[in-house]
Amino acid sequence: MNKIVEEKKIKYKGLQGIPHIREPGNAVKRHTGSWRINKPVVDHSRCISCKICFTVCPDSAYKWKDVKSNKNSKLKGKPVVDYTVCKGCGICAEQCPVKCIEMKRDTHEED
Repeated sequence: MNKIVEEKKIKYKGLQGIPHIREPGNAVKRHTGSWRINKPVVDHSRCISCKICFTVCPDSAYKWKDVKSNKNSKLKGKPVVDYTVCKGCGICAEQCPVKCIEMKRDTHEED
């Protein structure tokens, strides 16, 4: 089926009515964690404090807590997830080099 599609000129009316990012990095100002189906759970005993989870999180849901790291790590501190902004995308778990982040079904009871 070959259809000829006529090109129409559409008048641009600005950003009104079009979803767009008004202020990049504003997820931390909103409590968007209720959208989550799965949540990341960090096994701190296996974490090497590489900060990859902190770096790749698109919602800035990872905070760094200064705690005594395990003996295998040269870096200090551990990641802590702010579940009020985490949307459960799983990028952190996918990128973790030691696979210490597991995505688990979220019941939203502990948040």
